[in-house]
Amino acid sequence: MVTIKDVAKLSGFSIKTVSRVVNNLSEVSPETRQKVQHAISELGYQPNTMARSLVIGRTNTVGVIIPHSAEYIFAHPFFTEVLRGIAEVLSANNHNLLLYLAYEKVPYSRVFIQRQVDGLILMSIPIGDPNLHGIHESGVPFVCTCRITEDDQITNYVDADFTGGVEQGMEYLLSLGHRRIAILPGPMSLVSVRLRLRGYQNAWRKHRLAEPEDYVLEGEFSSESGHALAVKAMSLPNPPTALICGDDLIAFGAIQALKEMGYRVPEDISIIGFDDINLARFSSPPLTTVRQDTYLKGRIAAETLLTLMRGKCPSSPRQILLDTSLVIRNSTAPAQNL
Repeated sequence: MVTIKDVAKLSGFSIKTVSRVVNNLSEVSPETRQKVQHAISELGYQPNTMARSLVIGRTNTVGVIIPHSAEYIFAHPFFTEVLRGIAEVLSANNHNLLLYLAYEKVPYSRVFIQRQVDGLILMSIPIGDPNLHGIHESGVPFVCTCRITEDDQITNYVDADFTGGVEQGMEYLLSLGHRRIAILPGPMSLVSVRLRLRGYQNAWRKHRLAEPEDYVLEGEFSSESGHALAVKAMSLPNPPTALICGDDLIAFGAIQALKEMGYRVPEDISIIGFDDINLARFSSPPLTTVRQDTYLKGRIAAETLLTLMRGKCPSSPRQILLDTSLVIRNSTAPAQNL
């Protein structure tokens, strides 16, 4: 059985220094940490995490809370990419990841108070979530990968510029001559969806154009919802010539519905998605979409949380807004029905 003494001998550092690296303490230089971690990897050393947590009062575990079912989460590539970014950072820093799904009717801070985790990352939190109650007062270090209110001033978060992203999509559609543009933004219970809608409305105001009536069609982040909403949109008295969707799954469902109704994409109607998941470039036609770097979002969220857990608290909340970019493919074209 490999012991901490073996790691110390191979790395050339003292047992105390190796212990600091294993326990992820900050009083170690990056060079020393890298050498010790190399020795740990080479020997296959596995510290006794239970004993260590009793001694140092920490679990070296981060909880990721997503208030949805496993079926919903693993059907959405968005979540898996964020989780990949989180997991890679935690693994590189000798931390475990504990995933809580559909964590209903239990304050999120409880898993910290019960010493199950040292910090939390919260994803896809709806507006007014009652489980957030008391989390700021509990002392738990936590970071959100979403904004929990539209004017959030006190929460650490890493999020995408949804407003700017939709504005980019709208600017492109308007430049193609589209004036009947409907938005399928997703569920309004999420701040990110309201921010998408804000981008849609900003674009109309910027160009001094009247926002079309009945062109905001709320639904869910799913292909099924996109399918149903596209049918609804094309049943309007004055149907749109373009759809801008809250995510790529909505866009996929919308494209399928339009094809079933006899419309051609993009000749008859243009479609823009959001996220730029891997499948977007393989759809038929390849999807024009607004890209957000979900993997980077996860990495930065984990790095931010580890900083907070080490006691390096900034004087004000760390709020990071990641840029988005429009990826133009073949699902958009100039408007024909002017």
